[in-house]
Amino acid sequence: MRLLAIMAAFATSMVSGAAALADQEVRAVRFGGDEARTRVVVETSQPGEFRAYTLDGVSTRLVVDLPVSSWQVPGLEAGEGVGTGLVDGFRFFNNSSSSSRIVFELDHPAMIDSQFSLEPAPNSNNYRIVVDLARTSEQAFRDSSGVQPVASTIDTLIAERVEAVYVPPARERRVIVLDAGHGGHDPGASGRGGTHERDVTLAAARELRRQLEATGRYEVYLTRDTNVFLSLQQRVQVAADVRADLFLSIHADSVPSNRNARGAAVYTLNDRAENRARNRALQSANHSEEADVNNILVSLELREKRNQSSAFAEVLLEHLGDAGPLLNNPHRQENFYVLLDSRVPAVLLEMGFLSNSTDERNLNSASHRRRQMEAVTSGIDDYFATRGDMGEYPEAANTPIRAR
Repeated sequence: MRLLAIMAAFATSMVSGAAALADQEVRAVRFGGDEARTRVVVETSQPGEFRAYTLDGVSTRLVVDLPVSSWQVPGLEAGEGVGTGLVDGFRFFNNSSSSSRIVFELDHPAMIDSQFSLEPAPNSNNYRIVVDLARTSEQAFRDSSGVQPVASTIDTLIAERVEAVYVPPARERRVIVLDAGHGGHDPGASGRGGTHERDVTLAAARELRRQLEATGRYEVYLTRDTNVFLSLQQRVQVAADVRADLFLSIHADSVPSNRNARGAAVYTLNDRAENRARNRALQSANHSEEADVNNILVSLELREKRNQSSAFAEVLLEHLGDAGPLLNNPHRQENFYVLLDSRVPAVLLEMGFLSNSTDERNLNSASHRRRQMEAVTSGIDDYFATRGDMGEYPEAANTPIRAR
């Protein structure tokens, strides 16, 4: 039950454990070029040997091995960053007691065109490691790359897959995907007054986007910004495409048999959904060719995703309670498809019940919508300020998959 805590300590030690003994510092990672040719520059405090090579097998990667080093890159204290051109992102860790490694995930197969070291530039004390990449075909990449032996490097693989300690990619603004439920020929739930769920969810998503963007802290994407239909897979794919830090699906509930039911609720994955998410992730896993390693890595991703989703749900409910009533036991677990991605923390918000006349009126009210989305914005702010493991939480009874 404490596997996550153990792995969190392990992953943290990979970055910090040997660093205290390191004389060399990594001080900057820079990129130049485009998707045809990309230059990678690693700045260090001292000259030293390095080894750069590409690897196939776990994923498409460029690896730069260094003498053991401490990570001293301003603004990227977590040891991760976003690349450009042929590089999608990168992460640093201490590979052993005597070596450090920077792994660059590639957007497209690429070959090392050249690699060399440079003395410090004028007005700088940093030495430079330069690796030039050139785009190539998948076959040429496989022919020129090594395949890392899996059995002897499981610790390295887990360290590379730092989802074991969820750290969103380092960037100036957090990326949030808002999913307005239903749309187009799928109206969703309907109220007694003729309100359609697809309309109130889109209005709420637009208002929440406005508020989040106004803070200057977030980059916000909507899965839909008009009255169009999107499949569940298309909605989930948006979060994957933009490497989201958070996914929030917005809905309105309805129970025509109980018109007294009202209030907001927040849903996260239940056990049955986690099993489905695990199977889904394993089918498309790009971690390793070894099934056992894939199972470990996917399980770590899912456990941390559930912990972070639960953490956000609890923080969100603290604020939603100030904007209106909450449903009894408002943090619930369900088998919603849109929450199945194994990496991105995700929750589904039911804003209220269209089957309740008061909630229906509120869901159509611009002033109520503004107050409720102000509460959501405050919850998102607090989540990123205090992000952490909330521990175990009670599980609701398994229910059939719901196509939200």
